[in-house]
Amino acid sequence: MSLGVDVQHIAELRSVLATYPTVELMDGPTPLHPLLHLGADLGIDLWLKRDDLTSLGLGGDKPRKLEYELAQAIQAGADVIVTSGSAQSNHARLTSAAARKLGLDVVLVLGNDEHAQLQGNLLTVHLMGGEVVMVDTDDHWDLDEEVDVVCTRLRAEGRNPHVVPISGTTPHSCLGYVDGALELVDQFTARDVVPDVIFTPFGTGGIFSAYLLAMRSVGIGAEIVGISVNRPAEECEENLDHWWGTLSGLLGTDPELGRGRYTIEDVYVGPDYGVATTECLDAIVSMARREGILLDPVYSGKVFAGLLGHAAAGRFEQGSTVVMLHSGGIPALFAYHAEIEAHLEQGDRHRSTG
Repeated sequence: MSLGVDVQHIAELRSVLATYPTVELMDGPTPLHPLLHLGADLGIDLWLKRDDLTSLGLGGDKPRKLEYELAQAIQAGADVIVTSGSAQSNHARLTSAAARKLGLDVVLVLGNDEHAQLQGNLLTVHLMGGEVVMVDTDDHWDLDEEVDVVCTRLRAEGRNPHVVPISGTTPHSCLGYVDGALELVDQFTARDVVPDVIFTPFGTGGIFSAYLLAMRSVGIGAEIVGISVNRPAEECEENLDHWWGTLSGLLGTDPELGRGRYTIEDVYVGPDYGVATTECLDAIVSMARREGILLDPVYSGKVFAGLLGHAAAGRFEQGSTVVMLHSGGIPALFAYHAEIEAHLEQGDRHRSTG
């Protein structure tokens, strides 16, 4: 079966992307790897897009976004980047690394949660010398007031801060994942991969929306499945509508373009964002033991749990080609060592008594 991409539309999208300024934060395409053992286990042709292997600051998806967003900051004359997130935020780690690579200072406003030990992502932030402002909060997604306080102080000190919102999703940063989707299409063509289903995380919705828009714009009709890590499906749909319209405006594409087959699922979130569910930990262990690849407990572990759930429910035809985006986040594993240790011990007990 041929991939059947619209080469002209690929060229047109790339031409529009080239009109937006970028900074260089990562090297070359990230790999597209076949998962031979897990694929055989599940009876599918399984592939992993390795955005955990971006070259900046231990890897992850954020450099694609930050290449576009921090170019906006530099154009505006910013000398300090301010952002927010959880104590173990991958975004905080990678924004810190990007700022340092570009010679900028960085201030991180982080929620003081149960994983605020000085290890994992939080350790890397301190190593890179970012100013860390810890805030006691029940919701680290709502730190805008504290960010405003920081920016007011910085301006009073004569600084010019640029705010990157939590998770790094802005209209311009979403362009990074349009570019990332086109990179994946190139790899599909080179390796003769014709996807039936593509799995991505759904946090703020920037990655999912950019993937969906890019794939539909170039004629790829594979089902796109977004696994929510933090919010109900109806809120995800609202975010998709927002980013779809915003991206269509930036790219000059038809906002009425058909979205085709897509699914957004919220059943893998668990009790809350950042809580490592049993299904998530099972998925992490499966990937590690069958493929030697590490997933994280916040994003990629839950995405793979969703993929495994689809397989268990018989939602893939035998031999289907399934692709998953690995968005990174590996340093968070170290902050979740207690949950992982308990899960491994429980598994060992089950095996010894089974």
